[in-house]
Amino acid sequence: MPLLFTGFNAFGQHECVSGDVDCAAGFSEINAPVSNQNQCTISIGWRYAALAFGRKLCLRGLLDDGPNECVTLEATGDIRAIAAADSHCLVLLQSGQLYRVQPKLQAELVTVRLEAAPRSNSGTKRSIFGAAKAPSSPIIEHIACGSHINVAISSENCVYSIPSCLHQFSERQFRVKQLQCGHEHAVLLNANGDVFTWGNGLRGQLGLAVLRVEETPQLLEALAGIKITRIAAGGWHSAAISAFGDLYTWGLNCSGQLGMRVMKPGGVLKEPTVYPLPQLQDLPECDCSQGGESNNDCEPLRVFAGSRHTLLIRRCGRLWVSGWCKHGQLGRQLQNLSYVDAFQALEGIKMNPTADDVLCGPWSTLLQLKSISTVPDPIGEFSALWSAIEFNAFMLFAK
Repeated sequence: MPLLFTGFNAFGQHECVSGDVDCAAGFSEINAPVSNQNQCTISIGWRYAALAFGRKLCLRGLLDDGPNECVTLEATGDIRAIAAADSHCLVLLQSGQLYRVQPKLQAELVTVRLEAAPRSNSGTKRSIFGAAKAPSSPIIEHIACGSHINVAISSENCVYSIPSCLHQFSERQFRVKQLQCGHEHAVLLNANGDVFTWGNGLRGQLGLAVLRVEETPQLLEALAGIKITRIAAGGWHSAAISAFGDLYTWGLNCSGQLGMRVMKPGGVLKEPTVYPLPQLQDLPECDCSQGGESNNDCEPLRVFAGSRHTLLIRRCGRLWVSGWCKHGQLGRQLQNLSYVDAFQALEGIKMNPTADDVLCGPWSTLLQLKSISTVPDPIGEFSALWSAIEFNAFMLFAK
């Protein structure tokens, strides 16, 4: 189960197994404590990477004085999720407890105390002796954060702008499926396929007709009635995939991260930089359709976003990319370009659309492959056999 990395790594956030690229797409294998039996949780910031394995939390990168610094902490329970921002990292335990840690060598896990949720209409809970019970601490189920936003959602569907409770979804049937944060905004997808956005929308990242700031989650009316299955939040842009296989993008398009042209034909005049409403993307036909399948059989299944880049996994398993690629975050095939403003396939890598995962840092991309596969290269037959990384690689990561 290898981890393949490409992009900004000037602070030693990731320790590559070798200095060479390990696939035609230009990704390098990194050390991490994963194997076919064990899983780890990773979140990537600009100057450091956070990795959790069981109760262990490792922060690596520029922590105090220089690159390649590393600190390892141990939580009181198994870690469920982590979210790395520039100044801190949120750590969520399986128990629902939330902690915060600053990325520095003398780091400590500090309990996050959240504001009590609004009281329900059922009244105050009391003991058998009539004394009022103190409100219990909220059990957190989802976390996400960006440079200027920190979000947590509790089991009672309370939405926290940490530490304040800013909204509670009243429907008991409301279930959160995905929560994503950009630099200044949040995007939420519920089990019914509805999308909610809030935060700073001055670059169109909220999908609203008017550029404004929203303090509480707002239903994305432009996609109302369309069942959405996946969402992504980039730095100042957002994306969504519908149950029909349609891709929608909106927000800032300064580097083609929406999959839309930056310049008009001729290269003199610019296209609009901000698209406040979701734009339906007409994706290029996939090469895999040449074998008799139609392009409809190769719709996008999952979408991911970094600060100014966007990635798709289509049904055939090919990875499609668009956006800023100055630091190689779209693979080293494209690192000589400033940006790519139309979705194109990365050659030399093929993913399992349901089992494999993609993690985007602000200027980087990480592929978490759960299966061993042969990777076709259209220029010539290219294949690679990935070996499992055992637990002792964790010590290499922590050097």
